[in-house]
Amino acid sequence: MLDEEAEIDETYVNAGLKGRNKRNGKGRIRGRRGRGRGSYDTDRPPVFTIKGRETGVVIYRAEKNVKGETVKKVARTHIKPGNIVYTDDFRSYWALERLYRRRIVRHSEGIYAAGDISINGAEGENLSFKMFLMLRRGVSKECLDEYCACATIWANVYTMSPCGALFRLLCWLFRPN
Repeated sequence: MLDEEAEIDETYVNAGLKGRNKRNGKGRIRGRRGRGRGSYDTDRPPVFTIKGRETGVVIYRAEKNVKGETVKKVARTHIKPGNIVYTDDFRSYWALERLYRRRIVRHSEGIYAAGDISINGAEGENLSFKMFLMLRRGVSKECLDEYCACATIWANVYTMSPCGALFRLLCWLFRPN
C-alpha cells in the first residue's frame, strides 16, 4: 500500500475474447466502436494506473468499469487514506473526495499541469502499459489481470539497477505478513 502522494489515471485497452468463439460464430469486435468510454462489455476494459510520486512505484489494475465505487475500491486497495491523490477531472474520481486530499488537473479546460499538480507520470505509464501489451499481439480480456500483474512487475523491476531489483525482490519475499 502506497503511503505517499500518488497519481491515478485510467486508460482503455482493446481486449476481446481472444481464441474463443463465444459470439455465435462472429469474431471479436474490431475497429470503431460507439461513443463513450470503454467497458468490459464493449471489449475496451479500463486499466487504472497508480504511480507513487516519491518512490516511482507503478501499479496497473484492470477493472470492469470506471464507476465511482470501482475507483474508490482501487484507491483503497493501493493508497493509504488521507494521502494526497492527483487525478484528472473525470467525474468518477469525485468518489475519492472523502478518503483523500484530492488535487485535480482540469483536462476539460485544456489544463494539463498547474505547478506541481499534474498526472503526467501516470499518463506516461499508461503509454508504457500499452507498449507492453503491443508486444503480445492481442490480449484476452479474461487474462487482463495477469497482463497487468506482469506489467506492474516489469515497470517496477526492469527499470531498476540489478542490485536494486534483487534487494526489492528479497524484501518482498521476506516481508512480514
